[in-house]
Amino acid sequence: MNDVTDAALRRGQALLGLGRAREAEEQLRTALAGQPDDTMVQVLLAQALLRQEKYGEAHDVSRGALAAEPENVFAHAVHAGSLAGLSRHPEALTTIRRGIALAPNVAGLHLQEASILLADDRAEEALACIKKARALDPEDSGAAALQAAALHDAGRFAEAELAVADALRLDPENADAHRIQGLLALRRGGGKSAVRSQRTALRLDPTDKGAREGLSLALKTRNPLYGQLLRFQLWLGTLPKGVRIAVLIAPFILSRVLRPYNGQTWATVVLGVSIGLVVLSWTLEPIMNCVLLLSRDRHVVDRPARVATYGFLAFAAAAIACAVISTTSGPTGLLGLTFALGLWAMATGLTHTVSPGMRKIVLIGAAVATALAALGVAALVAGAPGAGVAVALVLFSGVAATWVTALA
Repeated sequence: MNDVTDAALRRGQALLGLGRAREAEEQLRTALAGQPDDTMVQVLLAQALLRQEKYGEAHDVSRGALAAEPENVFAHAVHAGSLAGLSRHPEALTTIRRGIALAPNVAGLHLQEASILLADDRAEEALACIKKARALDPEDSGAAALQAAALHDAGRFAEAELAVADALRLDPENADAHRIQGLLALRRGGGKSAVRSQRTALRLDPTDKGAREGLSLALKTRNPLYGQLLRFQLWLGTLPKGVRIAVLIAPFILSRVLRPYNGQTWATVVLGVSIGLVVLSWTLEPIMNCVLLLSRDRHVVDRPARVATYGFLAFAAAAIACAVISTTSGPTGLLGLTFALGLWAMATGLTHTVSPGMRKIVLIGAAVATALAALGVAALVAGAPGAGVAVALVLFSGVAATWVTALA
C-alpha cells in the first residue's frame, strides 16, 4: 500500500467515524483504487454507502468482500445490512446468521439480527436475539433502546417503558431511547411530553428520519382533537383487519341499517355524527400539516407530506368552488363534482402515509382526475354532452383513491 492509498484509507476511516459518510466514500474509493483486493477497504466503503442508503452499491461492494474473504465477520454484517436495506429480509437473516456462527459472542451481530427481524415485523423473535445481546453486553444502552422498540412493536407497552428507562439510565444521550419514549407518549395522546422527547431525539441525531416524523406527529397532538384521534387510530390498529375496515366504513353500514328510520331526527343525528367523524379522521391529518407549515416548525414536514398537503388544499378549494357555483348560479351537476373532488382531497391529503409505489400511482391518478374535472366543468357550463361521464370518472377514481389511502 503506497503513501497516497494509506493516507486515503486513514482519512476515510476518520470521516466515517465522524459520520461524514459521503466524504468518507470519496476517500475510500481512492484507497480501493490503489488496493483493489483489500477486503477491509471494501468493507469500510460498503459501510459508508450503507450510511447514505445506497443499498444497491453497498450490496455489490460487500458481496465482493465476502467472495474474497468468506470468513470475514464484518463483511457478513455489512452485506446483511445492504440486503435488509433492499428489503430482502430472508437473505439478510441468512447472511447475518452466518456471521453469528463465526463470532457468536459479538453482541452487535445479535442486535443486527434483531433489527432485521423487526423490519420484517417479527418483534417477538427479535426480542429473543436482543436478550442474547444484552447477556453479552449488559451495559449497552443501544441494546436496551432496541429492546424498547421491539417491545413497543409487540404491543408490550409497559415493558417498553421500563426498557426505555434502562436505556436512558445507561446513556441519557441515547437518541433512539428518546425517540421511543416519544412514541410511547404518543400512544397516551401525545402532548408536551411527546414533543419534548422527539425534540431531544432530533437534537441528538439531526439525521434521524424517524425522530423528524415523530416530532411532526407530536406537534400535531398539541391539538387535543388530533391527540384523541391518534389514540383512536392506534387502538384501531390493534384490531383485526376486517374489524378495522368495518369501523372505517361504518357510515355506509349505518345508512343501510337506519334506512327504515329515514326522516326520524335521532337516526339523522346518528348518521350525521358518524359521517362527520369519519370525514374528520380523513381530513384532520392534512389540516394539521397545514398548521405546521404555517408555524416555525415547518421544517419537520417532509417533502411527501408537503406534496400531500398541497394536493389536499387544491382539491378542497376546487370542491368548495364547485359547491358555491352550483348553489348560486351554476349548473346543479357541479354538486356531483363537488363530492368527487372532496374524495380526491381526502385521498391526496393522505398519500404520504402509504408506500412510495402506491403514492406515485395515486398522485398520477390525481393529475388525471384534475384534467377530467376541468373537462367536466367546461362541459357542464357549456351544456355539452359527456359531462356526466367525466364527473362519474372523477367520482369512481376518487372512491378508489380513498380506498387505498384513507382505508389503508
